[in-house]
Amino acid sequence: MQTRRQILTSSAALAATLALPRFASAAVSSDVKANLTTYNWGNPDEAQAYAAAFARFQERFPNVSVADNITPVSSWSDYADKLVTQIAGGNPPDIINIAIEGVRLAVDKGLLMPLDDLIAANPQARALLDTIPLQLRDALSVDGKLYEVPNGWQTMVIHYNKKVFDEAGVAYPKPGWTWDDFLDTAKALTKGEQEQRVYGFGMPWFNFAIHPWYLTNGTYPVSDDYTESNLTDPKMVEVAQWLHDLVHVHKVSPDPIGLNVYDQFAAGRFGMTGAGRWPVAGWVKNGFTDFDIVEWPRKAASATVFGGAGWGISPESKNPELAFKAIMELVSVETVTEVMDIGQQIPIYREVAESPAFLAHPENAELFYNVIETARPVASPKYFNALDRILGRVMDEVITNSKSPEDALASGDRELKRAIRRAG
Repeated sequence: MQTRRQILTSSAALAATLALPRFASAAVSSDVKANLTTYNWGNPDEAQAYAAAFARFQERFPNVSVADNITPVSSWSDYADKLVTQIAGGNPPDIINIAIEGVRLAVDKGLLMPLDDLIAANPQARALLDTIPLQLRDALSVDGKLYEVPNGWQTMVIHYNKKVFDEAGVAYPKPGWTWDDFLDTAKALTKGEQEQRVYGFGMPWFNFAIHPWYLTNGTYPVSDDYTESNLTDPKMVEVAQWLHDLVHVHKVSPDPIGLNVYDQFAAGRFGMTGAGRWPVAGWVKNGFTDFDIVEWPRKAASATVFGGAGWGISPESKNPELAFKAIMELVSVETVTEVMDIGQQIPIYREVAESPAFLAHPENAELFYNVIETARPVASPKYFNALDRILGRVMDEVITNSKSPEDALASGDRELKRAIRRAG
């Protein structure tokens, strides 16, 4: 059986016989002298993994210095605006890390160059990218052009506390379950007086976490091409009513605003919650391992959401070929494995998702990767920040009984339409 390295080598040998585009002629010598800079984001542990990747890159290119600049993200429009200011000041970065939510905005502002020619000129890159799920690549593409190489992703699944289920005598959720099954389960788990009450569901309250309800009900906040608001779709109204009723009618979830769902889930106050892989490392580190995951309950469809990020190159970069070689190290199996080991990201490669480290917790950990087959990217138009703000306000109005779902979404629809017109 061929190893992964042998497969890539043989693919490269075959592809080398093909005619390559313009970047193929710009070979990068190992003794090239250059400075590369990044415009990056991430936590300190991820920064260490990136530093290790750049160190490996510099072993191949010892005369190249790399300055990895980590920038806090308050919003993707703010992140993009800071990048515009930096470029206008004559200090363009070479390598840019932006999440799906900011890609269309960055492309609209001219902050990213298409990578297709660079990929086509590099047989090993082509072979490697072919192993990344198409859904992740498509989410970082605009008008058929790839602007970033995926570096990691997240999704939403249902986490369930096995101890809470066992103590309540409730069967664990099974694949293929429905909204009705979910509600029945949440009701059966909800017990006790107010101070000691155990709720069936701890509802995470941010837009990414609400997206699976839209998708499993066969809807989405905006049209597929991002040119129209979809907030008044009756199925969107139905989702808003469903979330309201989980709190106020069925009382299987407390008021979610300001709720620390993940700590309270681990403490046994909630039988279920929604998340991706990001809480797992913290739970395990603190001794909580008695949980598992299951797909999101379906109504009209089996679906969930995914988000992620990728590495792109500035059109102002003086060394795009060299920057692309650095990106190939940043998305190497070694780097992706190191980032995965931190415990936050779902890896972009199935082989890493099948490693013992990834599968250690929870028991059904392979689901984190496998849901990509039915997942859709978080709604990420170039007016993302307006959409994010409007959706957040609308859902707050619904959950606090300030407005009915119909009125809240109708108001949000009017505001969103204005934002879409301004975005052009």
